[in-house]
Amino acid sequence: MFSFFWLAIPAQDHNFGQVFDSIQHLHKLSDDQSLDLDARLLYAKKASELSYKTRNDSITLKSNETLSKAFWENNMFDEYRNLNRKNLELAIKVKDSSSIGRAHLNLGDYYRKKTPYSDSAFYQYHVAEKIYRDLGIKFQLAKAILGKAVIKKEEKDFTGSEVDSFEALTLLKSLPQNDKTNTLKSLIFNHLGIVNVELGLYKEAIKYHNKALLLKKNLNEKSELSIYISLNNISYTYKKLGKFKLALNHFDQILKDENVRQNHVWLYVLALENYAHTLFLSKQYEQLPYLYHKTLKIADAENVVYETIIAHQHLAEYYYHFKQKDSAKFHAYKAKEKSEQYYADDLLKSLLVLSKVEDDSIAVKHYAEYIKLNDSIQKNERLTRNKFARIRFETDTYIDKTKRLSSQNTVIIAIGLVIVLVLGLLYIIKIQHSKNEKLRFVSAQQVANEEIYSLMLRQQAKVEEGRLQERHHIAEELHDGILNRLTGSRLGLEFLFYDDAPVKVKYKPYLNEFQSIEKDIRDLSHNLKNTKLNLNGDFISIIKTYLKPLCELHQLNCEVTNDQTIFWEDINDIIKVNLYRIVQEATQNTIKHAKATNLLVSFLLINTHLQLEIRDDGTGFNPQKPAKGIGLKNIASRVEKLKGTLDINSEVKKGTILTITIPM
Repeated sequence: MFSFFWLAIPAQDHNFGQVFDSIQHLHKLSDDQSLDLDARLLYAKKASELSYKTRNDSITLKSNETLSKAFWENNMFDEYRNLNRKNLELAIKVKDSSSIGRAHLNLGDYYRKKTPYSDSAFYQYHVAEKIYRDLGIKFQLAKAILGKAVIKKEEKDFTGSEVDSFEALTLLKSLPQNDKTNTLKSLIFNHLGIVNVELGLYKEAIKYHNKALLLKKNLNEKSELSIYISLNNISYTYKKLGKFKLALNHFDQILKDENVRQNHVWLYVLALENYAHTLFLSKQYEQLPYLYHKTLKIADAENVVYETIIAHQHLAEYYYHFKQKDSAKFHAYKAKEKSEQYYADDLLKSLLVLSKVEDDSIAVKHYAEYIKLNDSIQKNERLTRNKFARIRFETDTYIDKTKRLSSQNTVIIAIGLVIVLVLGLLYIIKIQHSKNEKLRFVSAQQVANEEIYSLMLRQQAKVEEGRLQERHHIAEELHDGILNRLTGSRLGLEFLFYDDAPVKVKYKPYLNEFQSIEKDIRDLSHNLKNTKLNLNGDFISIIKTYLKPLCELHQLNCEVTNDQTIFWEDINDIIKVNLYRIVQEATQNTIKHAKATNLLVSFLLINTHLQLEIRDDGTGFNPQKPAKGIGLKNIASRVEKLKGTLDINSEVKKGTILTITIPM
């Protein structure tokens, strides 16, 4: 299946989301433990290739990290190193601190496990440690510290290695105790066991190795190889402690498992050799030197080289013990020959064995070489520890310098932000000043409008007063002038026909009509004379004059009612102006929002308070919710100016009632 899956992804035609989904799917396949390593590597490569097509550095970085893991699992260590160097550059470019730390951590693993450059490994681990410590990522920090601890152990700084191991364990205590955490804890306990063996603290070493073994056995995804490595370490420690029976029992568990013999030959060889040496130390010689030679035979057949060094050393000791010097020398020189290709410690031990099994002068020569090499190793260890200290110092200095530069940049950015903020505030102040000027203008305009309205009211009152005076004048003229003359004329006619009865009878209807006209003129005169100035109706008429065209335009039934006990001429013009504005504002709100069909405006006098009630049958609203517009705010502001109260009674679909109460 995996050979054809990626062909189904037309990278040129898919949009970003489809490509991203394909990359995610490939990542899952590359992590699928049920697939073979070649298939997982292929999926990781295809994910990386697709990620470059997205032109997104972060996606590319994550895909490269997945590919890096596949390279390591497939023993492609040069590719692993090169890709992690590229990942480091990319992570720095996108400023991904976590990925920067991961690249350093991976390079530390590469230099520690696959090269002799322990100083390079230490540097990478130290940088990763600083980054993860700053980020507070405890798991990765513990891994970096463990890497440093292993290097310190290899350079014989056992105390420093132990201190680092305990710090790593402390970090893991606060994390979820899952397989991931417990696997790392088992590695730390295993390392502490090895360190304590080097320190000669065998009982402590047994305790740590048992903790590591228990953790490994309780993992959901157990590693058989890892469990047998812990068993071998426990067996080896029992051997060093002199508890040979326990050591043999543990070694026997490993050797009886045919799976170890078939799939992990190097471990089988190591356990078999240790088993043979434990028999030798416990003076059980029956199976010796057969088991030693069996170890060498299997190692040679399977090309397991390093483990044969110890076998040759122990065979030399065995033959030397039984006075077979030629065989002892043969295996001692074999051990020396093979150990020269590996670590100095193995060569050192081989020289010590030769100094025992060789004749006097040659033995002295080998011992002198042993002393020289031992001094050189110790000197190199001191130099290496000093180099580690220098790496720590230089790295910390560089990081601190980078932090200072970052702090300086932060200060510069902060100053820039302050300047921008000040300029922004000045701009806001300018805008606010402009708004205030506008508000002052609007306020002045409102005052002017109110003055105009007040003048309008007074002017209308004067017009009404002039009209009334004119009516009085007409009444007086009708009564005192025309009526008197008409009456005089009628009386004169009656007197003229007083003695002539037939003529009087003939003109009597006309005289009666004259008298009726007199009565009408008198009544009209009295009516005109009795008309008073009705200022009460003037304010109400202004309200009605405002509402009538507006209501007709919007097909709204409007009604205005007025309490006749209200004497509007005695009410302050400011109150009347604000009431007029309130009616305007409320009417506009009804038209815009309420969708009402009826509007009632009522003026009432309640004790010493004037009450305005504006009622509609519109959609209503929730008074508890903040109003979006300023209409109600303006009404409330005017009521507050008049030292009155505003009550809003409204329900959705049940209309609205505004009640304004103002002290007189």
